[in-house]
Amino acid sequence: MKLRDKIKNPEPRSLSEVLKDKDKEILELKKEIDRLNEYVQNLEIIETNHQKLNGELHREIAKLKVANKQLEDKVLEIHRPINREER
Repeated sequence: MKLRDKIKNPEPRSLSEVLKDKDKEILELKKEIDRLNEYVQNLEIIETNHQKLNGELHREIAKLKVANKQLEDKVLEIHRPINREER
C-alpha cells in the first residue's frame, strides 16, 4: 500500500526563511488593509457631505419655487388681461 507521493519542493528553504517571507507578506497585507480602510473612511466622509449638501439644495429649491410662485402671482395681479366685457 502506497501512503503518499513524495512532496517535491523545487527550492528547499529553511523554516526561518519561509517565516520571514510570510511575515513580509503579512506586513504588506496589513498595509493594504490600512490603505483600504482609509479609502473607505474617505468615501464615508464624502457620502455624508454629499447627503448634507443635497438636503440643503433641496431646501433651497423648495424656497425658490415658493418665491417664484409668489412673484408669478404678483405679476399676474398687476398685468391681468383686460376682459372686453369690463370695458
